[in-house]
Amino acid sequence: MFDENDFDDDEFPGGVFSQEIDGGRAGAYIRLGDRGIRARTSDGREFAVPYEECQLEMGGASGRMLFCRTNDRSLTVFTEDRRFPAALQRASSGGLFEQVEEMIAAGRSRRRRNLLLGWGLVVGFVACLVAGYFALVWGARAAVVAVPFSVDEKIGESVTPSVVQEFGHQLKDRKVDAWFEQLVDRLAPHATVPDAKFRLLLIDTDDVNAVALPGGTIMVFRGLIDAVETPEQLASVIGHEMTHVTNRHGLRRIAQSVGLIAAVEIMIGDVGGIVALGAEVFQHAALNSYSQGDEHEADLGGVRILHGAGIDPHAAVESLQAIPHLELHESVSWLVSHPNTTARVKAIDELIATLPEREYSPLKLNLEDLRRRIAVAAGRNAAAKDGEPDVEEPDAESE
Repeated sequence: MFDENDFDDDEFPGGVFSQEIDGGRAGAYIRLGDRGIRARTSDGREFAVPYEECQLEMGGASGRMLFCRTNDRSLTVFTEDRRFPAALQRASSGGLFEQVEEMIAAGRSRRRRNLLLGWGLVVGFVACLVAGYFALVWGARAAVVAVPFSVDEKIGESVTPSVVQEFGHQLKDRKVDAWFEQLVDRLAPHATVPDAKFRLLLIDTDDVNAVALPGGTIMVFRGLIDAVETPEQLASVIGHEMTHVTNRHGLRRIAQSVGLIAAVEIMIGDVGGIVALGAEVFQHAALNSYSQGDEHEADLGGVRILHGAGIDPHAAVESLQAIPHLELHESVSWLVSHPNTTARVKAIDELIATLPEREYSPLKLNLEDLRRRIAVAAGRNAAAKDGEPDVEEPDAESE
């Protein structure tokens, strides 16, 4: 039997499991004495576990609950008070020291395992989310290139006005347009998408550049026409840009910028989302920012177009060698955004060496006449800006 003198003044909140209690469990205050553990419930009932019978175990939801059981497990006293293990070691005069140490070590090991498992589950869950997101986005990017070419055309139609406005003003001249149509008619049948509807727009800017929009619109800058030395060099640049169109490089760049919602829409076949998104993204993600792999494809594709059209493909090399000799500034996007000129020339020469022999015929295009017509059109554009009527110069045949 225990008496009140067996206990010190420390009390620990906890509880009791016993069949003698209605419901089998009750809250209690726990005290430690010289011979054992005693618990008093709120209704005044007392329960005792002698130290020599005490079997310790740590667990519970928190992993920090200490259970003190009798040998026959008919009575269990428990507490989560962090002070209790050390107090139990002192009160039992070392009799429970090893049990407490083993129990604490086991509890720590279990908590570490649980913590690692928890973090592992969290990391695994996050990894699954991230992997799922990127799998969906990459799947959408793959799906983008499987959509009809008409999607490219719709995007091109949507972005053309804003892109033209960004770079300058479109110059219109019937003779120039006729020359451009002749150039397209000769090159287009040899592009990899025979049904692509190419059209060339003349843009009034000194920049030496040409920009292909998805679907077939190609903006040719006045500065480029001033820079090339032969019509064939101009044709080589146009063939390069045609390959950007037929290889759908613009759409691929747009696909790299799609978000999760757009990715889902594309995966389920809703191309309306990519058309709307493309119109917004193209100017920021695709314009003049093709990868070097895209540029390499465009170079070689342009050479094949020239060869198929009966135009000497060496013009592609000549254009690369001629344009850098001019005094160009950093806005010359067609040069600065493309791969190293030496590497490009080498790759083009290697391809030309593998092409079957054929006779080439020159383009019937007078560059000086073209430049004169463009200069007149630019003058009309400037006059229109100053408020004068924009009257197109009559064709030479009608003068």
